[in-house]
Amino acid sequence: MLVSDVKNSAIRIDNDVNGNPRYYFPKYMFPAMDNKTRSRAGLNLYRGKKYGAGYVMQSYYLDGDIEYALYAIENEV
Repeated sequence: MLVSDVKNSAIRIDNDVNGNPRYYFPKYMFPAMDNKTRSRAGLNLYRGKKYGAGYVMQSYYLDGDIEYALYAIENEV
């Protein structure tokens, strides 16, 4: 999976309560993973109804955070 593919699928959503930027990713953009791996990759489950099943990532530097998430998932850091 390429970082550019995942980045192109990102949808900017409302900031969290502390004002940090958040992004939604469809579930199919990341491989299947358990809760421990998902947490280490910096992904949270999306619980809203607007976009469907997916993940939410808090990020100020989206490219780097996506790279780290993919690395963490593939290598189960």
